[in-house]
Amino acid sequence: MTDKISNVAIVYIELPNSTPEEDIQEIGELVRTANGKVSLTFSQKRNSVDPQTVLGSGKLQELKTSLDLLENPIDVVVFCNKLLAPQRIAIEKVLEVDVIDKMDLILDIFALHAHSAEGKKQVELAQLSYAYATKPEKNFSRQGGGIGTRGPGETKLETNKRLQRDRIHRLRAEIAELEKQRNVTRQQRKDNDAFTVALVGYTNAGKSTLFNALTNNNVFAENLLFATLDTTLRKLKLQNGVEIVLCDTVGFIKDLPHQLVDAFKSTLDETRNADLILNVCDISNPSAESQIAVTENLLAELGVTAPIVRVYNKIDKQIASSPELSSTQCVYVSAKYGTNLQVLLDLISQHVMKKYANITLCCTFEKQHELLKLVSKYCSQSAIDYTDTGVVCKAIVARKYLNLLLPYIVL
Repeated sequence: MTDKISNVAIVYIELPNSTPEEDIQEIGELVRTANGKVSLTFSQKRNSVDPQTVLGSGKLQELKTSLDLLENPIDVVVFCNKLLAPQRIAIEKVLEVDVIDKMDLILDIFALHAHSAEGKKQVELAQLSYAYATKPEKNFSRQGGGIGTRGPGETKLETNKRLQRDRIHRLRAEIAELEKQRNVTRQQRKDNDAFTVALVGYTNAGKSTLFNALTNNNVFAENLLFATLDTTLRKLKLQNGVEIVLCDTVGFIKDLPHQLVDAFKSTLDETRNADLILNVCDISNPSAESQIAVTENLLAELGVTAPIVRVYNKIDKQIASSPELSSTQCVYVSAKYGTNLQVLLDLISQHVMKKYANITLCCTFEKQHELLKLVSKYCSQSAIDYTDTGVVCKAIVARKYLNLLLPYIVL
């Protein structure tokens, strides 16, 4: 990775029903995350994009003039909307500078932050799939374009699309094998009745900081978009004695490239198979509610059916009045300072105990072997006490096994 700061120009097309202030701020954060500096923001109101040059020929020439007048030359121009191959060719011909779109930028950031073997393969697959669909063949590998042109896709790639198709096919096969391994682990957790809680949310909402605070872990957390990509799972023991699995997942963003969703399918499956979803959002962000909607719409598209609890994070940065009281649907926390984390854990416990039950089992000494065998097989936690008349066992058990233990349950 290079430390060079790239000079970037942002081009934003304001279409009907768009949110320019929010969108431009977000693309600026993406540029910063990719080690770039926004030196020019150029916008235009249109009812629809020009099919040849996006901006229209006159406005494109105006952009060219604006770039030429800058003291420091621009390294790359980032369009906030998706660019097709003919549009890239036409725009670069006029501007005489590398041109990318928001999707390229997101893929660049994913490439920067992918560290595991699986993550790197997933990012490369997404890069190649997007390039195959939108890039002119002569610039298929996008060498020299983008902010840093880094990551799994930075090796020299042949421009022949047949070779690219072969590479895409191999990557999909390799990721499928990794997915099989992940499915085995996931099935083992299911067989062991592990309760899985997935942290999801808009990028930079503080998921990894919250994950670290709850598990005393050291997952990388930084004030950057998509700071972490690799799914991390850790066990967490609640006060009621139940041990759950906490899962930190990749962040979401508006208009997330479907190539990324497809490439990260096995990772996102952790969310699809979770028992509880924590939708973490940054309450200090003016766009918090729209970011919540983006996340929950994506969850619906992924087929997530688990209950969702909204976790309003960063209350320490909130300027407005005090937040509402926490409820069974939401909780207000500061992961950074640990505020209300016990409230969140108690809320998780409430959901966990919909799947589990605290029970007391009792039997005579003659039947203790049979009881202890059942406890060992079906109960996640147990404490055994021997009295004058027999054996008493306090245990936590998945509710689906209650019938098997019914003859011994006294409370």
